[in-house]
Amino acid sequence: MTSQSGVKKITRRGFLVKTGWVAAGITVLGAVSFPTVRANLPTIPTTNNPELDDGMAWIQVLPGGKIRFFCPRMEMGQGAVLGLSQVVAEELNIDQSEIECLLPSTDQTPPFKMTVGSESILEFFNPVSLAGARLREILRDLAAKKAGIKGDQIKDARGGFILPDGSRLGYGDLVPSSPLVVSPQDWAGQKKEAPLYAQKRQGEFAAIGKAWKPQDLEAIVTGKAVYSRDALVPGMMFGQVLRAPAFGARLKKVDSSAAEAMTGIRVVVGDEGNNFAGVVNFVAVVAADPFLLPEAIEALQVEWTIPDVANQYQLDKTLDVERLRAGDDFEHVVDEAGNSTQGRSEAKFLTTARYDTPFAAHAAIEPRASVVSVRAEKIEVWCASQDPFYVRGRVAAVVGRSVDEVVVHSHRIGGGFGGRVLCQASEEAAILSAAVGAPVRVQWDRKSEFQNNYLQPAFSHHINAGVKADGKISHWQHDFVSSPIIFGQIPKNVAWAMDKVVADFGTSRGSKPPYQINNRRTRFSDIRTPVSIGAWRGLGAAPNAFAIESMMDELASGAGIDPLEFRLNNLPASGSRLADVLRRVAEISGWGQPLAKDHGRGLACSVYKGDTPVAVVAEVQVDRAAKKIRVTKVWCAQDCGLVLNPHQVENQVMGNIVWGTSMAMKEQITIADGQVQEENFDAYEILRHDEAPQIVIDLVEPAGAKPVGVGEAALPAVPAAIANAVFAATGRRVRRLPISYDSVVA
Repeated sequence: MTSQSGVKKITRRGFLVKTGWVAAGITVLGAVSFPTVRANLPTIPTTNNPELDDGMAWIQVLPGGKIRFFCPRMEMGQGAVLGLSQVVAEELNIDQSEIECLLPSTDQTPPFKMTVGSESILEFFNPVSLAGARLREILRDLAAKKAGIKGDQIKDARGGFILPDGSRLGYGDLVPSSPLVVSPQDWAGQKKEAPLYAQKRQGEFAAIGKAWKPQDLEAIVTGKAVYSRDALVPGMMFGQVLRAPAFGARLKKVDSSAAEAMTGIRVVVGDEGNNFAGVVNFVAVVAADPFLLPEAIEALQVEWTIPDVANQYQLDKTLDVERLRAGDDFEHVVDEAGNSTQGRSEAKFLTTARYDTPFAAHAAIEPRASVVSVRAEKIEVWCASQDPFYVRGRVAAVVGRSVDEVVVHSHRIGGGFGGRVLCQASEEAAILSAAVGAPVRVQWDRKSEFQNNYLQPAFSHHINAGVKADGKISHWQHDFVSSPIIFGQIPKNVAWAMDKVVADFGTSRGSKPPYQINNRRTRFSDIRTPVSIGAWRGLGAAPNAFAIESMMDELASGAGIDPLEFRLNNLPASGSRLADVLRRVAEISGWGQPLAKDHGRGLACSVYKGDTPVAVVAEVQVDRAAKKIRVTKVWCAQDCGLVLNPHQVENQVMGNIVWGTSMAMKEQITIADGQVQEENFDAYEILRHDEAPQIVIDLVEPAGAKPVGVGEAALPAVPAAIANAVFAATGRRVRRLPISYDSVVA
């Protein structure tokens, strides 16, 4: 995969040792304002699913026969770019060396949906497959015309065709001088649709199902890959922004005289703008020498207006499910059927439990960065975002220009997880570039990533459920409260109206159990707090699965039924694929075998977004001498449908398991005086290498199945499986994450 842009590329190591920046003279700029923007409607992310014909704009044949694929997905390690390249290769009968995959700039393709929600293969497989097939058949027509024969007399060959006389015509023979791009209009005259090899060759694939390696793998591990912070533009300056120190803080007063007196420093004070996520609201320093910036930032004397901001106690009280239950005050009903009162009367075993998960951060290894060059004739942006067309719109908005004047050059993302949809660094760099009349690079530091990006909200759940004598679930009453996630970044002047009529489907994702429950009700409230909230890997799926699958384990234990048997006994007829992965994970883990003292195994499962069944078994060891609980091994069986690249899928499942273990054992954000207390990885701990469990993965691939989402699918079941394993080892229930030895054993 290649990042295409017009900037000089250097290695990361080369960038770190580069010296010789020239200091600029002193220029002081007053408040930068773009008043014409404020009347505009807010720019929103790109959310439309692709149409089948859209793929024809993404693939072309270059002179010489090589295929160029402008991949409509942003790459952040999930491997969607590689998987879709294999679909192109399957349709066009080529191997990996014959395809050039690019992350397109926004002037190279029409807008496409942001890269979120494990949708890249699920939503883009068919358009890419169809586009490749149509291009192949048009090339076949060209070959027939060149040979003076009918198309059905021509057979496929690698990178071309075989004629009846045995001679070969390669794609390069058919496209000798200029790239071939096919439009839907070019295809309109065809009498029949192109055969789809990526969908009809199952069992005989040439590219799909093969373990292709990412083209840039060596560059990544050797430090040669060019990320957005590595982009260099002639005349580029460097900006550092002093951001709000607390949620809702507003810039009140700035004394920049000391910074202005420094040689080579320019000061920019931003006022309110039309920011979809709030206000611009910053003061920044700009210099040609980046090493001058920290001292200049320290020299600024800034006064903020800080509202009556939340602390952890207030937030916990606001998001307390019992507070809402006391008033029977829930905004949204996810699912309701039957009669729960009757169900309770039929129960042999009844139980009630509360489950809590904390605020969490994305904690991506790469802090965001962007270079923006605002010129009279054109604006260019070099950044890494899950939605480059949203970046284009936001940059245009904050500097009062048309989106047609903005081009975004995309780079690989060093960790996204939902946290790279907004484009704060690009907006800041755009404002600074417009102010100083030169390209500007802005890079966030680790503290800004934790404090100034949005978080995963806390969740609290209350579940009352029971089991009948026949082992069936008698009733299920599930109440929970959290904050809006999908709509978490909606401006306040719009949010109040939206919250009255729209239930946040990101918050409720995965809250309907995959079981047959005749008497059921699931309801929730999504309450806004001062904390900035947005998409985080899987949205509400993992917190909701933690509650559901923990309760399933409590029901099984209370009724004296094996947890695997209990789940299988309560699946609906439509749950056969979930049943298959449950049986498979039981088989590969040796479920039910005796374990040593202080060891335990737990089971959990989920169906991510209704498409991807996953079952997980986790084993834990309680080390009483060291006072630690260790997750020693995790088994996962996942039904991914058609697997495009087994290594990439296994890597994604493994990443989900590690993340889920980290969520269960480590991760937690706490708030005091409106500030995130965990400013770096010393306080916000993520799972370390020596803490990672041994992992066994089995990919279940039903015959004829379509590909489904992988990127987030395995995560939801992991924390619950670990919590259930802790119960099996200790007899103590885990109802709050993260898990600690003291909270369970002491």
